[in-house]
Amino acid sequence: MVTLGGGGGGSDINSSNSDSNNKNSAATRVIAACTLLVGHPNPSTPNDGDIDITLTASPLSGPRFDIMGRENGDITSGNYGTLNDGSNTTQLPANLANIITTNQQDNSGTNSTPSPTDTKEIESWIRRTIRSSRFINPNELGIEHGISAWRVRISLHVLNHEGNIADAALLCACAALADLRLPMVEIDRGVVRIVTNESSSTCDTTTSLSSSKKKVQRRMGKSLTLGPLPVPLTIAILPNNDTKGEDNKRTKKSILLVDPTHLEEDVSMGNTVTVVTNVNEEIVEFHKKGSESRLSANQVAAVASMAFGRARELEKLILGR
Repeated sequence: MVTLGGGGGGSDINSSNSDSNNKNSAATRVIAACTLLVGHPNPSTPNDGDIDITLTASPLSGPRFDIMGRENGDITSGNYGTLNDGSNTTQLPANLANIITTNQQDNSGTNSTPSPTDTKEIESWIRRTIRSSRFINPNELGIEHGISAWRVRISLHVLNHEGNIADAALLCACAALADLRLPMVEIDRGVVRIVTNESSSTCDTTTSLSSSKKKVQRRMGKSLTLGPLPVPLTIAILPNNDTKGEDNKRTKKSILLVDPTHLEEDVSMGNTVTVVTNVNEEIVEFHKKGSESRLSANQVAAVASMAFGRARELEKLILGR
């Protein structure tokens, strides 16, 4: 379980309810579990397994979610002006709708609305990020060349949504992979069977067990070899209209908020920047959302510097290294 936000801020991996006694604190919580399936590898990569991501939510995740896990972004709905703090449901500030309505009209005259959480988009983003980050070696998921391979299904569920759900979900998926251990299996003519008693074998890699008429291969169970952890950093871009100059012209500046809450995401109208880095100071992925998510070169450098610092901090917390 990954917790972002709350009373003390920051991140908590595999946490207990450390801030459950603070009724005024709200945090984003995501829980994950891995399921192993045996499938067929892709013909282009006959030795590689695959990873699948599912992210689900429910009305218990937040008052805006329906029973299908879809979030309502309509500010006129009855449940829009509510905040789920993990213990009860409280009203947001009364001027929230006015703030959002004021920011809906930009200089070009077009309207924008708060972006609801898209679980399918987050699933696809997590899958692409894990594959491109070299966090795990897909070759370790292969069982038999061209015939069978492990398919790791990471099931993520949003326990409480108070903003920045994508970052919490990616960290939770990586923490689940770090805790995963592949079981020992026996391969008999393409049939894969899990061996429950691993202590019965002393082999290190692959052995062949001969019987009267068949040959059985046995592969030892093992944990995955982990590469650098992909650590995300999301920044919400809030409009800030300042009036300057003698001609009273309005100059538009942006306010950058790291790890935005749900309220800050609403006010930003979905204008966010997400950068994924690792401890080697490599930028794994960088993308922007929204028409107003423009950053200067100095701002991009500042965002990358903050992301490198977060990567060093969270890799020790999640992987213990």
